[in-house]
Amino acid sequence: MKRIMGLVTMVAVLAGVGLASAQQPVTLAFATLSQGTAWFIYGATMAELLRKALPPGSNVDVKPFSGGVGNAKLVARNETPIGLSFTVSNRWAYEGKEAYEAKLDNLRGLVGGLDTYYLVAIAQKKLGVSSLREIKDKKLPVKLYTLPVGTNGEFGARQLLREYGVSYADLKSWGGATTHVGYNVIVDAIRDGRGDLLMAVITPKHPSITEIMTFADVKFLQLEPERVQGLTALGYAPATMPVDMFKNQPEPINAVGFPTVLITNASLPEPVAYMITKTIVENKEALVRGHAGLVEFEPKDAWRSEKVGLPLHPGAERYYREKGWMK
Repeated sequence: MKRIMGLVTMVAVLAGVGLASAQQPVTLAFATLSQGTAWFIYGATMAELLRKALPPGSNVDVKPFSGGVGNAKLVARNETPIGLSFTVSNRWAYEGKEAYEAKLDNLRGLVGGLDTYYLVAIAQKKLGVSSLREIKDKKLPVKLYTLPVGTNGEFGARQLLREYGVSYADLKSWGGATTHVGYNVIVDAIRDGRGDLLMAVITPKHPSITEIMTFADVKFLQLEPERVQGLTALGYAPATMPVDMFKNQPEPINAVGFPTVLITNASLPEPVAYMITKTIVENKEALVRGHAGLVEFEPKDAWRSEKVGLPLHPGAERYYREKGWMK
């Protein structure tokens, strides 16, 4: 059924070839993440802008799936013409490594560097630990929560555990458990003390993390320099969460980071890609009103390879060259 819907969507998108002249309506499915996440809010905000900019009768359908790893696959298969992803997973997808068994070399970038995300671990203070290393050394039977499989948060959790020589199977053998669900479940589990540990990728002002940090007795765990170095080898960048990025976070947190990217595939008509890029880049104030996590977006740098992690779509490239930002 998804494949049929994807074909229908792409037929509508191909109608956009005549966008500049015929002004035919365009229908775009937009892959984000589940409700309660920053990405879903990003998607809703961007969709509203695009509906106004695209030809009358156009629609942008925001999908509450499937995350940084899964979205690249959906976009590459044309099941959703556009989606949100991360630089780090874009590189994996394009090169066919880590979370991807084959190269998704038809992926293209539209707008990069939308924000800064961090890969983090948040633990109940009652555990009495300050590092994941202590969980391993003590073989603590922790109940770990992540977002569902297909998200960067879940895949990042596996990579983070691997850096410490731990697997999901190890946690289970120590009497612990792993649960992969949406934030609507995670927030309650952490607040109620049923969850001991959360691993996630988060951005400043993240609504669910804000709720957890405000109402649960938890703390961020620091990453040791050697663990940061190991994750950097996978494509992450060293990053420090500033003091008070969230309530009850009185110290900077050593972590790794990466930005969100709006991606598409090589099949998206050039005029449509141009209009999408132009609309997002020229409406930063509206983006920030939608979600404060987008305040760090710098439109003039949105084309840079380190902010995108993919080749640019020709439509996006044309826009950036017209602006004089890309030489």
